[in-house]
Amino acid sequence: MIIRVKITVDDDVVRKYKIAHTSQIVFLVLVYLNDPEGWGKHGYYFEEVSHGEKAHIRLSSNETVTKECGLEGNLSCAILGGNKMWLNAERWFHGAPKSKLSLDDYRQYMVSHEIGHILGHEHSKCSCKGCRAPIMMQQTLGIGHCKPNTSV
Repeated sequence: MIIRVKITVDDDVVRKYKIAHTSQIVFLVLVYLNDPEGWGKHGYYFEEVSHGEKAHIRLSSNETVTKECGLEGNLSCAILGGNKMWLNAERWFHGAPKSKLSLDDYRQYMVSHEIGHILGHEHSKCSCKGCRAPIMMQQTLGIGHCKPNTSV
């Protein structure tokens, strides 16, 4: 199934992080979305469009995420089964130490996790000690006895 996505970087994020080419972020988001170990294993392929999107993915400031989603703590969010996703720029540029993931792996996780919400998946928990953390686990907040994981 092809999912058409529009990917944007909010102006305040461009200014704060001095982003010269937002196309680099758009490229990375598309790479993460189409990772062969990601949602593609379940038949999804993501295609960038400028209009007519099924989902709008925004790299946004913590203030915007808090306003749009009512979340605090530098989290990202997406509307369950909806068409809007806000990736938290603080996490995009600095990661989440509690996830025990490298910055690149953390970005992969955050994009995969939030698109999972758009695809209708709710949060899940670690199923056993030493298991890989499910992609729908809130790894940003910590992984407990699980192993860090970026694949679906």
